Amino acid sequence: MNYLPPDEARRILLNIFNDFAENDTDKLFKYFKHVGFDVAAVDNSKQIPAAWLGHYRIGQGTYDTDRALMDLATWPPISRRLFELQQEKLSLAK
Repeated sequence: MNYLPPDEARRILLNIFNDFAENDTDKLFKYFKHVGFDVAAVDNSKQIPAAWLGHYRIGQGTYDTDRALMDLATWPPISRRLFELQQEKLSLAK
């Protein structure tokens, strides 16, 4: 299995977090539950980004971005949209 360089992996993971945090904090906490991130284990909000990275850390400087992207793809609003796009593609191919 190949892993992204640490800086690139951290950027991707933090972008996922930031997109939720900037757009809808209610959805952010639902997403935390979806991915199994225990936000209650964090003492204050400033620790959340580092804890978020830790949630996907699999080794020193190595992050499981495949799992993070699968978590995102299985998030119901996104998985529903992916299904819709697949159906559109199938109907266009006929």
